Amino acid sequence: MIIFDSSFLVVLLHPSPPPAKDREDKPVTQFRERVANLVAKMDVLNDVIGVPAPAMAEVLVRAGNGRAQYVSVLSNTWKFQILPFDSRSAIEASELIAKVKSNKEPWATWAKVKFDIQIVSIAKAESASVIYADDKDIENFAKRLKIPVIRICDLPVPIVPAEEATVEPDSTPIGAQPMLTGLTPEEQPTKAGTNPKVELPHEKEKNVQPSDAPTPPIENPPAVQGSDGGRAQGEAAGEASQENGEK
Repeated sequence: MIIFDSSFLVVLLHPSPPPAKDREDKPVTQFRERVANLVAKMDVLNDVIGVPAPAMAEVLVRAGNGRAQYVSVLSNTWKFQILPFDSRSAIEASELIAKVKSNKEPWATWAKVKFDIQIVSIAKAESASVIYADDKDIENFAKRLKIPVIRICDLPVPIVPAEEATVEPDSTPIGAQPMLTGLTPEEQPTKAGTNPKVELPHEKEKNVQPSDAPTPPIENPPAVQGSDGGRAQGEAAGEASQENGEK
């Protein structure tokens, strides 16, 4: 099971997500492209992304008027599986809280901490192999449970060939097949209702210019005028004419 925290979901779904930061609090370049590239690879491998219910709640809080659309994408798309905070997760959470909380810390300050612990505990209960989260608290809690955490700054920058068209991360619906690219300029579609001209093989032969056409090898080249071979052929032709006249 692969887990996505709200920080990854917001970058993936929100039209204007906040910039991602690395572990030194520096901006991460091409953070949206990195997450979109990760999801595209998961799409090819048919990997299901587990979304803990607390992480879903955090995403919906930021969704504003688009809350219904976010719920539809996260609930009705095969790619995502909403993971509840059930009894197994509660047991994992209680054990983790006992490890990290001291008696001096008031419970009132634990609002976010409890959310993060719930997310990590759900991942533990689901035997998650990795958590994708851009949150240092989740990363610290996951280390205690020996679950690796990958942040956006850890993702590779996607390499896009120069001839391929650039597709914005939010321009393709989640779960949809991306537009195929990599065609040469002659193969790219033209305006709507028209088709690019395709040159058939026989048309290509017709369109070869004489200067470009290969010259076939000549097995018996004609004799050059003035050479000994030319004089021999002329004398043989004259003798044949005399014989025909005598006949």
